Amino acid sequence: MESLLPLSRRSRCPHSRRRIVTRSASPVIIALLLVVAALFLTRSVMEPVAFALFIVALAAPFQTRLRRVMPAGLALLATIVVTLGVLGLLVLAIVWSIGEIGHWVILNVGRFQASYTALRIWLETHDIFVPGIFAQRFEIAWITGPLRAGAASLQTVIGFIMLAFVFIVLGLKETDQIPGRITRIQGPAASWDAVATGHLIIAKFRRYMAVRALASVLTGAATAGLAAFFGVELPLAWGVMAFAFNFLPFIGPLIVVVLMTIFAAAQFGAWQVPALVLVTVTAAQFVIGSYLEPILAGAALSMSPFVVLLAVFFWGLLWGIPGAFLGVPIVILLITVCDQLPGSRWVATLLSGKAGA
Repeated sequence: MESLLPLSRRSRCPHSRRRIVTRSASPVIIALLLVVAALFLTRSVMEPVAFALFIVALAAPFQTRLRRVMPAGLALLATIVVTLGVLGLLVLAIVWSIGEIGHWVILNVGRFQASYTALRIWLETHDIFVPGIFAQRFEIAWITGPLRAGAASLQTVIGFIMLAFVFIVLGLKETDQIPGRITRIQGPAASWDAVATGHLIIAKFRRYMAVRALASVLTGAATAGLAAFFGVELPLAWGVMAFAFNFLPFIGPLIVVVLMTIFAAAQFGAWQVPALVLVTVTAAQFVIGSYLEPILAGAALSMSPFVVLLAVFFWGLLWGIPGAFLGVPIVILLITVCDQLPGSRWVATLLSGKAGA
């Protein structure tokens, strides 16, 4: 009977509107799934390329300033040296902190054995029985295994950085040519200035990394200070690890808190100090991450905490550690581009942390 109704009445039918929306949304969903699958299947290439583009965006303004006072070739060389030095120092900080803590674990394996035995006995006295392999005697491989896996992952990260460095060098050599190419592609009648949007994205990237670096320094100092205050051994190593891992939002700080609590339990053999370490370090990270960082970042980098967490875990699942690191910059890029286009401005509003009017 619907075919006998006038066209105007049929268009107002809720079932018809639902079918139209479903038909229009299906190609978009399929396209998104295909893009995600392509990014996952090509991750060995896309990971270093995306990381290199992000580093080029951070280093390009520095290279531009150097070109004002020295030849272009020397400016490129100086930019490459500084970029490689910063990345190398970050990797060395991670390697040193993990090495120091891992060495302490091997020397004090007896403490972990005693803590594990005491915990198992306490659980059994409360009718909580540890099943399977964990009910057996404590094995050092339970700790050295993850450490070896972390070392292997670190070797992969170093290889990834070296591959990305090739793309970084090639990208820095062409930074002056990219705006002209984009302008020629768009044409003089373009309604959207992609070059200006690119400069805005670069400015936001640099501000994000500056805020993240400052927050990492504060997190590392707070972690080291609390470790020294409570008498946890290797406070400097814990501070350096907290500084380096804080560049991975949510995931990095959580890893440091869990490891530091476990090691404090093995060192002191009681629950009081580990509980204090857990509470105070978590509180320090929460204050820095939830209050100081938004104040330092300002409204330009305002993002929904839910979106940030989702981006970190989604890109981490897709690309591993590099994806977790790039998750927030990708959201910044998406919000900035969508905010410049009237048709997609609602996406920027949805993803941002700004309150509605």
